[in-house]
Amino acid sequence: MPHLDPELILERFATFMRSEVRPAVSEEDFVHAQVGSMASTLQFLAGEVRERETAVETQKRELLECFDHLESRLDSEEIESARLRSELEGAREEIDAVEGQTRDIEETILTAADDLLGAIDTELEPDRAAIVREPLYEFLWTRVETQLHMLGREDDE
Repeated sequence: MPHLDPELILERFATFMRSEVRPAVSEEDFVHAQVGSMASTLQFLAGEVRERETAVETQKRELLECFDHLESRLDSEEIESARLRSELEGAREEIDAVEGQTRDIEETILTAADDLLGAIDTELEPDRAAIVREPLYEFLWTRVETQLHMLGREDDE
């Protein structure tokens, strides 16, 4: 069975409603406005689905970059922690291995980031943990920005 992109199906259905169904209903009829509203809602949902995939891919790339920076920070601060390095490697492997639905990818990257932040907090003293945690803030900032963008907010708002 061929793969159907949900956003494409939503867009086609919205177009069908706008170009076929709505003209078939009398303009004075309440249903005419409702069909137009439904078509607009479907068009909006199609954009949301498309944006979510893009947002999650952006977040995934950013988190992997943050892992590199975090590893460099461990080296530059001369922090020897087998557990942190193991957690970091495990998180990379999980993220590299995850495939499938956007929701699965998003859950994997969020769990990996959360687990790594937890390991940093339990493994290191607070002042050292703050230094090592800093590269992960870029991921968190990227996540907030992409979520706001999906909601229609721009960076300057």
